[in-house]
Amino acid sequence: MRARTFLTGVVVALTVLTLVGAPSSAASPVVWVSAHVQDTGWLDPVPDGEVAGTTGQARRLEALQFTDPSIIAQGHVQNIGWMPESDVQVGTTGRSLRLEAVQLSARHEGWEVICQAHVENLGWLPPVGDGEVCGTTGQSLRLEAVMLTIVRAE
Repeated sequence: MRARTFLTGVVVALTVLTLVGAPSSAASPVVWVSAHVQDTGWLDPVPDGEVAGTTGQARRLEALQFTDPSIIAQGHVQNIGWMPESDVQVGTTGRSLRLEAVQLSARHEGWEVICQAHVENLGWLPPVGDGEVCGTTGQSLRLEAVMLTIVRAE
């Protein structure tokens, strides 16, 4: 009877892990990001893989805020240049300054961040890898939106 109870418990545990997902380093981290947009303020957070910011509205992206410290970020801001690294927020609010570029890196070993920027007059730029400049610098162009994706490092 004891063996049967044990086996039933194992089957239940395996079923739960299959349905919910086993907690392990194999599970992809999910990062939520919120965009602070000109004349709008903070938009609702979106998970990685979705667009943070706006397109087709000619509004500058002013800041990005991360709800999980899975990313280390640095922002390049109008009239300031590169700001210090943060795992919470990049850019500025209340100063009407455009975010021009970001550099995003995954904090968890074995993962990397792929970032794609939507830039004024250029549209969607090609995706860049972990730690690379996403957006433009030295061109006085505003970021309007970004889309980031967390992927397993190769």
